Amino acid sequence: MSEKRKKPFYKRWWFWVIAIIIIAAAASGGGGESSDQAKNEKSDEKSTITTATPKEEPKKGVVTKEKFEQIKDGMTYEEVVKIIGAEGNLVSETGEKGTPTHTAIYEFEGDGSFGANANFTFQGGKLVNKSQFGIEDEAASKVTITKEEFDKIQNGMTYEQVKQIVGGEGHKVSETGKPGTPEHTVMYDYQGEGDIGVNASLMFQGGKLINKSQFGLK
Repeated sequence: MSEKRKKPFYKRWWFWVIAIIIIAAAASGGGGESSDQAKNEKSDEKSTITTATPKEEPKKGVVTKEKFEQIKDGMTYEEVVKIIGAEGNLVSETGEKGTPTHTAIYEFEGDGSFGANANFTFQGGKLVNKSQFGIEDEAASKVTITKEEFDKIQNGMTYEQVKQIVGGEGHKVSETGKPGTPEHTVMYDYQGEGDIGVNASLMFQGGKLINKSQFGLK
């Protein structure tokens, strides 16, 4: 009786079962590593996007120093609103609309510290006065006035002469009338050196200093 011939191992069913398991395990392991790497890359990318600092957009509908300077004597309320980009809050009104004596004061939010604002007075439908409080002005904020400088400033001086003594521009807090006319009146405020609230105010009319006042200068 002849011996039964044995099948080669690669023709046995269990060989292929083991081979398939090994191949599947290897494929699963490699894919898992790639998947984890892809997830980490996506996570890093997301982290980069979310941590980027967004650019601060300029405030809309508030009075900035630039807008305050653009607004001129004689403008209508509609022209002022167009420059600022928002309606104002009517805080005072006298007389009948459409008459030369009709006077209205509007308040707008200012770009600056808490409570910053700007007021615009219209008479007969035209701007006759503008004033502001707390609106940010980087150039003027860097300039301070001392008691010695205040004493050097004399009535009759021009604003240019005052700037040479103090060393720069002041905060324009109020303006009435058209530049170049005798009635043109401008008030400037300078921050003083020392305690909080120390300041000096200078009023010009017709291009000349007519009044100066100070609080707390040393």
